[in-house]
Parts: sequence; structure tokens; C-alpha cells
Amino acid sequence: MGHIIAVAGPIGSGKSTLVREIARGLGNASILHYDRYEHATHRTPAEMIQWMRAGADFNDFALPGLTRDLSKLKNGVPVVNSADGETIAAERFTVFEMPLGRAHRQAASFIDLLLWIDIPFDIALARKAGEYARRLLAEGDGTGGLNWLAEYFGNYLSLIRPLMKIQEERVRPGADLVLDGLEEPRDMACRAVEAIGARFANNT
Repeated sequence: MGHIIAVAGPIGSGKSTLVREIARGLGNASILHYDRYEHATHRTPAEMIQWMRAGADFNDFALPGLTRDLSKLKNGVPVVNSADGETIAAERFTVFEMPLGRAHRQAASFIDLLLWIDIPFDIALARKAGEYARRLLAEGDGTGGLNWLAEYFGNYLSLIRPLMKIQEERVRPGADLVLDGLEEPRDMACRAVEAIGARFANNT
């Protein structure tokens, strides 16, 4: 039986980096990303704002195939992405980048341990903007990339920050371990790996 280790945190908190570091530290772990299933980002900002005004129910986000794949991985069956043919091995641990944590019913019953990255929103914003700016410089994506960045900042106060606040209020309380997002990723990963080892020391 495999174990699902979920990692949640605001946009810009370093979830992807931490997931990789934890998987590396555990050794016998595969990685699963929320982005493989979610379609919320296909909604317009106006639609997302309306969704928040209607109560911001995370369960409105349909995640096709998620339950099936989590069940397979927990039961030792590898998962194949039909879109790109990538195979996710069924290891002892699956480190799952899941920003909704246990606040999404579809995933909650499969999560064995939830980690939350605690970070000030202004630091998260700076990191996200810096990450994207570096990508623009590396790829030479001029106008298109700058338009995306301008839109991101334009939507920050009306959409992104309120959404991160809702996420913090609903996801963080369900975490088994809260990590300091200002620490180095390797330091956070070490703490996480220790907690995982302690939790599942007697499980195979």
C-alpha cells in the first residue's frame, strides 16, 4: 500500500521545488501534480471572481481522473498520462502537489499526510514575479510574456490575493505539518522527510 503525501501552499510558495526535494529525500517516491487534472485556470478572471462571490467552493473544481489515479498509486498500480504518455511509477510514497489539500473532497480521503508551506503573501508574489521574469529573459518571450505579467499584477488585488487568503483559511488548518516557507527548500524537505519517516516508520 502506497502513501500519498500532499504539499499545499499559496502561489509562489515553492511547492514544485519542495515536492522535488521531498521525493529526492525519500528516494522511493514518485511525483504527481495537481496541474495534470485542474481546469480552473481555463476560467476567465471575471468567472473566478464570480465563483469567489458565490462562496468559493473548492469542490466546484472538477478534477477528472484524479480519484482513479490516486487509488491506483495507493494500490501499487502505475498511472499513465494519456495526454503525453508519461508513466508515474507506483512507489511507496507519492508526493502530490495539491494546493487544495484536504479542502477538496475528491482528494481528501486519499491524503495520508498534508504539508502546508507558510509564507507571507508579499514574498510569494515577489517569488512568482521573479520566477516568471527570469523565464521571459531565458526564453526571449517579449510582448506575450509581458502581457501575462501585466495581467497577473492587474488581477492580484481583486482575484489572486483574495483567493490565496481563502486557500490559507481552508487548507492550512488541515495540515499535519506547517513548514516555514522562508527556509531553504532543502531544510524544509529535511523536516518533511523526518515527519514522513516518523509517521510511516512501521508501515510497508
